[in-house]
Amino acid sequence: MCGILGKISTSSINTSDEEFNAALSLLKHRGPDGVGIHKGNKYIFGQRRLSIIDLTDAGKQPMISSDGMVVVIFNGEIYNYKEIKSELISKGHIFKSSSDTEVLLNAYLEFGIECIHHFIGMFAFAIYDSRTQESYIVRDRLGIKPLFFYSDDNAITFSSEIKAILRLESNTDFSPNESALSSYLSFRYPIKDDTFFKNIVSLPAGHLIHINHTGNKNIIKYWSFNEKLKDQQDDHGEEFYILKLRELLESAVKYRMISDVPIGSFLSGGVDSSVITAIMAKNQSEPINTFTVGFNEEGYNEFSYAKEVALRYKTNHKEILLNANDYVNAMDDLIGFKDAPLSVPNEVPLYLMSKELKKYITVVLSGEGADEILGGYGRIFRSPYDYERFCKLESGEYSENEKKKFLENYSKRYGSKIFDTPIDHFYHLYSYTSSEEKKTLLSSHIHNNENEQALKQCINKYFDEVSNESYINKVMYCFENIHLQGLLNRVDINTMAPSVEARVPFVDHRLVEFAFTIPLKYKMKWKSNEDKFAARLVMGDKISEVYDTPKYLLKKAYESSLSKNILYRKKVGFPVPLNSFFGGEFKGYAKDILLDEETNRRGQLNIKEIEKWLDSPKMSSDHSYAMKIWMLVNNELFNRKYF
Repeated sequence: MCGILGKISTSSINTSDEEFNAALSLLKHRGPDGVGIHKGNKYIFGQRRLSIIDLTDAGKQPMISSDGMVVVIFNGEIYNYKEIKSELISKGHIFKSSSDTEVLLNAYLEFGIECIHHFIGMFAFAIYDSRTQESYIVRDRLGIKPLFFYSDDNAITFSSEIKAILRLESNTDFSPNESALSSYLSFRYPIKDDTFFKNIVSLPAGHLIHINHTGNKNIIKYWSFNEKLKDQQDDHGEEFYILKLRELLESAVKYRMISDVPIGSFLSGGVDSSVITAIMAKNQSEPINTFTVGFNEEGYNEFSYAKEVALRYKTNHKEILLNANDYVNAMDDLIGFKDAPLSVPNEVPLYLMSKELKKYITVVLSGEGADEILGGYGRIFRSPYDYERFCKLESGEYSENEKKKFLENYSKRYGSKIFDTPIDHFYHLYSYTSSEEKKTLLSSHIHNNENEQALKQCINKYFDEVSNESYINKVMYCFENIHLQGLLNRVDINTMAPSVEARVPFVDHRLVEFAFTIPLKYKMKWKSNEDKFAARLVMGDKISEVYDTPKYLLKKAYESSLSKNILYRKKVGFPVPLNSFFGGEFKGYAKDILLDEETNRRGQLNIKEIEKWLDSPKMSSDHSYAMKIWMLVNNELFNRKYF
């Protein structure tokens, strides 16, 4: 694990070592254990190292082939490196270290860029091949590790974090990308692979950049799982899926326990982190280190549930209790690590917990990715049922009284809205801030029809990739491609800021591919036929966890490992008492930021309307209302730090 920075040019590199090192040093938090730079005629590569596998100097980067012709920089882990290494040794390759970086390098020498299909892991790496004068910049299948780049006709500059690009290419126009603000308010981050800076973009998950000997750059998609969904038509039975899920998940966790430094687990007391902890405990003789975080405010920590799991598996468990002052003080610092506004309020406690656990461990396993593949977001994943039933109201399936009752429930959730297409319905559901609210809060040059249609088209692209699938499958496919990216970016930044490596077993590509072959009835299972019938007039957000069991297969698979108190309690998420903060002392802080003249001069926000929002009693009673103000505060703090 580390931070990488590189520049590849069509002609001689004119970047000085001093300039490059100054930019690379901005990634020191990602790699405090060492630094390496290698410069060729047309490239310069650098790495900041966080030592995880092979702590000796033999694992240092950039790493160069024995003939001096190929050089690699690599951020991440290849978990199956030992198996690949054995295969390469049988083919005559000689190794000087026990690092996975050397396995990557030799795998490339043996298989070419097709080596990526051999890897189980998380990775962002770059290779310069002097034999052919071509280069590759690669991001892992699901986008666990970040990779940003800036490209012009003469060169491409790439890095694990944007700040290093800003420093290295300081003469370039990296002014605010204001259209990203509209995406941020709707979806919590820019979903079009853009960033908050003009001319800097994110390499999409499962993609690579190939640069040939003439300097021509081509972005290539090398992995997708969309073909897996059609396998849901072949139902192998519940027991088959339970056994296969256990097999793949336990393999994923075991792989992610490979480390030459101390490891542990985030343990919220929810299903996903508890399952990971249970598997870890069964595969390690010493007690697992576990960590949980919460707030002083009543109802805003899950310590009792985490403690139950910790006691059952005899872990070394630590509780971290935060208050409003901890939160505010850390928020601005974290924006500086992220090079973007924070996406969700729980980024701050995740960061503060990571700072604390760094005292004990360097690698932590986390539960991100389970909800997307196994049906955990029941309130939204059940909601396509609303649209489908609305479209069938006149089909003869419903009596007049049933239609009347359904429409009453429909209007409570959707008002008078009628959706022409599934895309329109999903866009309404998934947008955290509605188009009408953005029109109120944002200046017209930021929120406009062109920007809104571009965001909708981004979602439509993923619907089109699985065009023959059901509406709910399209939603889940979209979540795995869009929603997951926000979570993975969050966990990477908030753990790497204090030099901790987070590993995410539920984002193992083998598990993801398998999960999308599981029929939906095993992911969100009706509690009974009577419950299914009783729910036929109820909206999706009221069905979940009342009439059905979200993430059923995972819960059923681990009934022998965890109590029903853990497995079948209602989903809570990661609660932060925003409305309490903003209704109290934090409200003054928000006013100072958002009503300030500097904010007004920037011209992004409708200040008069925001003042009304800040004075509303909803600030202290409505979490969603306070959340939108929190996002605008974040955006302004970000602007002041960078522009």
